[in-house]
Amino acid sequence: MHLFILNSSQFDVPQLILNQKVLDIIELGQSIPGIHIYVVGSPLQSAKELTIQYKTALEAKKLIGELSQPIIFHFGATLNVDASIAQYFIPLSPATSSSPISFFKKWALQNAYKKFIQKSKATYAINDWASDFLVKYYKKYNTKIKTAYLPTSTVAHIDWVELAAAKNKLTEGAHYFLAFQPLENFVDMLKEFSVFKKWQQTNMALVFIFENELAVWQANKLISGYTFKDSVIIKSIKDLEMSWIAATYAITFNGTYFDKAILMEMAIQYNIPLLINTPMGQQQPIVSAWTGAGEWFSFAQKGALSNHFKLYYKDEQYRQTRAQQAKEWLHHLYAQTKQLASVLVPLSHKSA
Repeated sequence: MHLFILNSSQFDVPQLILNQKVLDIIELGQSIPGIHIYVVGSPLQSAKELTIQYKTALEAKKLIGELSQPIIFHFGATLNVDASIAQYFIPLSPATSSSPISFFKKWALQNAYKKFIQKSKATYAINDWASDFLVKYYKKYNTKIKTAYLPTSTVAHIDWVELAAAKNKLTEGAHYFLAFQPLENFVDMLKEFSVFKKWQQTNMALVFIFENELAVWQANKLISGYTFKDSVIIKSIKDLEMSWIAATYAITFNGTYFDKAILMEMAIQYNIPLLINTPMGQQQPIVSAWTGAGEWFSFAQKGALSNHFKLYYKDEQYRQTRAQQAKEWLHHLYAQTKQLASVLVPLSHKSA
């Protein structure tokens, strides 16, 4: 079996997520006797020895032409090979751009997404949210959409020296909460953080991760008169590092959207508890299987988030317990997914 994995995407998927899913495929694939795995794109960092080969796009294209029944996995990338070559699409985000784009570019992205599904031998939904999204917006291609088992199995080991260095770089050594929140929740987050800071009176920080540089610029304008401005750090997701996730006290997410599910899984693997708000004014169905990912709150309930912050700060045992509960939930979710999925990636391809 010759498996080519394209480690890139024309959609807005952070490179650290792409790297993680490539490593997850390799982790499962290396148990297949006689498998040959080729990574096309960015090199990977792993503590484990990887029995893989790196290829440029040109090298991969040439090699594919010489092999019998090669397979391509991709996350929304193109390798110009013969149409008979089996390609499998694993979407990690919707067909959107985090940066402001023209109507034509938006249409082009959506059209490319549809074509990836059309041309794929199968399109793999690797979590409940991906499945929900694909079935809802691409009903015409339901026969191509398969539920797939591809867990976030092994996150990179980050030792205490690296964690300390990450905190020094990000917050000058202060403990911090990490926030994956949209700009419309920025002021509400600051209000909740103010309540916590007035109670705590130490150097605990709040780090926002926004989708693009425009949101970063807008947030920096909004924060100009904020009392605890020096304790707030604003970053773009393109700068996100794995160590920032591993070193945080807790992470807040704006719901469990399709493109954030993998980040949530990675955080849980690092024993980081999650605080998830239910977005106001949205008809977002909460997949019942994901309610165990963390503790849920609403900005409509004033003081709810700051109370969580206080509890996590003053009770380390409680914080660790919540993280462990989420890990147990994730383990159960993976076991259930493995049992119900129609495809085990890449194990179901071992006969190729």
